[in-house]
Amino acid sequence: MGPSLFVFLGLNLMMIDKVDLIFHYGGTWVISPELLYNQNSVHVLSGYEANNVRFADVCEEFTKNLGFTKVNQLLVTGPSGRYYLVTDDDGMRTLQYLFSKKFRVINFFAVNSFDLSIFAQNITYHTETYTMDVDVASDQESSSSEFDESDSNDYNEEELEVFSQEKRRGVTDTLENYKVLEKGETFKDIPEARRVINFYVMANRYGLRVKKTDTTRAGYKCVEGCPFTVLVSKDKKSSTCSIKTLNSVHTCDSTYKNPRANANTLAHLFKRKVQYNPQFKLKDMREELETIFNMNVSTSKVKRAKRLALENLEGSFLDDYNKLEAYGQELRTSNPESDVVINISKEALLQGKKKFLRMYICFKALKDEWKSGLRPLIGLDGLIDAKKSVFPEAKYKYCVRHIEANWCKRWRSGQAKKLMWWCAWATYVEDFEDQLRKLGDIDEEAAKDLLKYKPQTWCRAYFDTQCKNIMVDNNFTESFNAWILEARHMPIIKMLEEIRLKVMRRLVSNEAKVRSWKGDFSPPCMKLYNVYRAIAHGCKVEFNGDFGYEGTEGDDRHTINLKDKRCTCRAWDLSGIPCPHAIKAMLYDKVEPGTQIHWYYCKEAYLLTYKNKIQPIMGVKFWKVDPA
Repeated sequence: MGPSLFVFLGLNLMMIDKVDLIFHYGGTWVISPELLYNQNSVHVLSGYEANNVRFADVCEEFTKNLGFTKVNQLLVTGPSGRYYLVTDDDGMRTLQYLFSKKFRVINFFAVNSFDLSIFAQNITYHTETYTMDVDVASDQESSSSEFDESDSNDYNEEELEVFSQEKRRGVTDTLENYKVLEKGETFKDIPEARRVINFYVMANRYGLRVKKTDTTRAGYKCVEGCPFTVLVSKDKKSSTCSIKTLNSVHTCDSTYKNPRANANTLAHLFKRKVQYNPQFKLKDMREELETIFNMNVSTSKVKRAKRLALENLEGSFLDDYNKLEAYGQELRTSNPESDVVINISKEALLQGKKKFLRMYICFKALKDEWKSGLRPLIGLDGLIDAKKSVFPEAKYKYCVRHIEANWCKRWRSGQAKKLMWWCAWATYVEDFEDQLRKLGDIDEEAAKDLLKYKPQTWCRAYFDTQCKNIMVDNNFTESFNAWILEARHMPIIKMLEEIRLKVMRRLVSNEAKVRSWKGDFSPPCMKLYNVYRAIAHGCKVEFNGDFGYEGTEGDDRHTINLKDKRCTCRAWDLSGIPCPHAIKAMLYDKVEPGTQIHWYYCKEAYLLTYKNKIQPIMGVKFWKVDPA
């Protein structure tokens, strides 16, 4: 009977007594289209005892010497380059079984305590195959064997040193990571080498010219008289390429026009900015190049660069729609009882196609907040027809700024504009008519034109204070649209994620602000209340001996009912903050006016609003579509 697998593995391990451990750090994980750790630095331990590779020791190397807080996950690449999770010493023993003459440089990767987890197969369940060229001794043969040390050194020590010096290549606005080239620096392929050298040229403002270039090499020289030269060529023992020749000395001056800043290079430079803002203007791109790199680039070249960057994003837009259902399911899973509805076009389905129509998301945390502490107001953006059919009894109003923009196209007088706003601020009809009359005295046609915009849809004087659910059209939603303006041009999932994170951060920020309030009510509320209280000192009040008061403010007189908390000026009814007339009446009645501010403004209501939290979600690797 032949020897067991364990015997084979044991013999293999005994033959490989030394390994080199490479610790990758300082990079980022890419999870799509395949798992990859890039833009990293490395830390090397050469000649490590193979049978002494322990889980705790590897983790300690990351935390003790490489700045990791805690190793959340430890990963290693197998002989095929595939990533595996190592969770304990059993996993390390499985890794040791894979050691061979061709697999003796071991690459370790770690996920820090505050980073997102990575999904990879546990190494104990690996399915990689490997060969062992060993002779197994029989009972009659000696178990010892000769081992040729020269055969064990398959890899090039210089290559390992080059690998340990590889720099991070993150693309920043200033290309800070590209200011230095090093002999032996490696690249994935020749196109990547060209791009790195182009970035080097831009970062240092040099003018290089091509000496030779093809699919296996790329050589560059500087201007006449400058000794700088660099040659990149393919490596013989791998598919990568590296810098074989380098004289890094420059004696030339900086250049204003740079031929190395081609459209492809600029597309990579601006890729992230264009991705998050497809409306990024060409003039802004040119200004950045001139300001940061002192470089004059034509509009046509910048335009080509932006087009290339956008073309690369088309796949991202399509990919997001393909992942939309999985994303929606992750939202439902991470935030239970939240509403996530995705509608597909029925017409497209009849044609055998799936076409996205619309999506509705409402987090449970936001629903609970609205019920706990917010006023019962509903904001819609332009859905007037839907309002008429679904909520026919609902009240609505338009954004006054939109009214102003349209109206002021014809009437641009500063005084007329001021009176238009006074009309909007009026809290009772008589005051609105008075302000309109003043506008008519200045320009009768302007006053008539303003009435065409139906003041009951935008002037406070016509709002029904008894309505429990006012549908606010535009005022709230326009400010929200402005708040998410940058996100609206992103691919759909990136847009939704940007909005989700903005809302999540805003809830945290607002709660912290509320907790910092020194008083019991919101600062804006108290600011208006203090203004009203100051005005109240100039008012006079008469009491009827019951609950009624007459409040006089200049030529105006209003009646106040403290029991019903109403004043005919309607400012108290509309805002929930006692008006100057009501404050004067309360002071007469020896009632502290501050106690009559509506509960919606109090600290307790705000804390109830922000106590519910949107729960975090996992990355795309964890998204699964519910088969039901």
